[in-house]
Amino acid sequence: MRVESFFLPVLFFAFLISSCKQEEIVEKQPSPEAQFAEIQRKIDSLQNFISNRPILKAAIVEPNFGLFQTLQSVGLDLKQSLQIGNTLADTVELGALKAGQVFWVGFDPKDTSRAVLFRYAENLATLHFLMRDSADEWTYKIVEKPASVRYALYDGVLQEGGNLYNALRDIGIPQNMVGVVAGVLECKVNFRTDARVGDKFKILLKETRFQDTIWIGGSVLYAGYNGSRVKHSEAFLYLEADPKSSYNAHYTEDGEALIHSGLRYPLDRLHITSGYGSRIHPITGSRAFHSGVDYRGAVGTPVYAVAEGVVVQSSFSNENGNFIAIKHSDNSQSWYLHLSQRGVSNGQRVKGRQTIGKVGNTGRSSGPHLHLAIKQPNGSWMNPLLKKMIATPKLEGAKLMALKEQIKTIRDILDKTEAAEPRGISDSLQATVKWIEP
Repeated sequence: MRVESFFLPVLFFAFLISSCKQEEIVEKQPSPEAQFAEIQRKIDSLQNFISNRPILKAAIVEPNFGLFQTLQSVGLDLKQSLQIGNTLADTVELGALKAGQVFWVGFDPKDTSRAVLFRYAENLATLHFLMRDSADEWTYKIVEKPASVRYALYDGVLQEGGNLYNALRDIGIPQNMVGVVAGVLECKVNFRTDARVGDKFKILLKETRFQDTIWIGGSVLYAGYNGSRVKHSEAFLYLEADPKSSYNAHYTEDGEALIHSGLRYPLDRLHITSGYGSRIHPITGSRAFHSGVDYRGAVGTPVYAVAEGVVVQSSFSNENGNFIAIKHSDNSQSWYLHLSQRGVSNGQRVKGRQTIGKVGNTGRSSGPHLHLAIKQPNGSWMNPLLKKMIATPKLEGAKLMALKEQIKTIRDILDKTEAAEPRGISDSLQATVKWIEP
């Protein structure tokens, strides 16, 4: 059946109904010829959409796969994969992919080797799209479905035979928040030696939910612990305007950073573009081991030493470009590649967070970025993301004042949430949850 034979009567009938309802409107109506021309235009547009609808393929992340490998697994060539990666680089972080993660790629039905659509679901409510126009340019669009936000306060007690991880999980705190809470509290509480049955904890989360029930994201605003062998400890979330600021972390009320490691971040802003491990090299197109993590940054952005040490190499090579290697007290080394400038010399002692160079695009590089690698004392490379890092061990000056202002806001939310109606989780758990909406 022709499309016209179905749509013309329907559209014409709809037009007649519409006309009957607007008899009292004095405005001049389009001529019948113009109306039919508009109907034909819509029919042609629909036919064009049907005939040019992309052929969708699911690109599934395999273990140890990066973005380029995943895209090439469904037929994308290296050039198109790079175009997609570079277009997304400033907005979406895809450096650390998880096995089983799915991307959708749409191919031109008239040229099945040409991608015209890319879709990534960050969660059920946040969708990222890339669309390719006739000029072969990719444009980015984000679709955010309505989601609800609430502040949830969880009160709990350590049980006989239990531990903090299990207690947090059992009272309903989402799994990926459990690790954050435990990591923060462990900086002040030695749970192996000092935790006791009956110790109390209080956690305030900012939760984002889709359709009111499906948890899609959140943050730990506050974590408090009070035990028989532990003095009352509190942690507060500090956030700067830039969501990727390396200062965004948990601190005590006095500005002490709550993180185990003393390593500093190499940049002020963190945006991972390529993770550690096996990948398809974006320039050579061959499979290669990626010894570190790539952080996107503009040329000239300051690069900091991650810890105190001695510069063992400050040089240039065709592959690494301008690079610096620093040996630390535990005999590990940190490497910084593709720099535009080197600001330290061989044999020079540097401090943690000292500026040692600037981000560049030298050597075998597909764009401005910093490659950070960590070499262990035995000479093997390790994933830098396994090293917990901080921007500073203690906030000072304007940042400390900003933290104190944010703490006032968090305490105000705590007070309001405390006044909400408690909802029992389980009598055996001795726990409650209260929540309010902003």
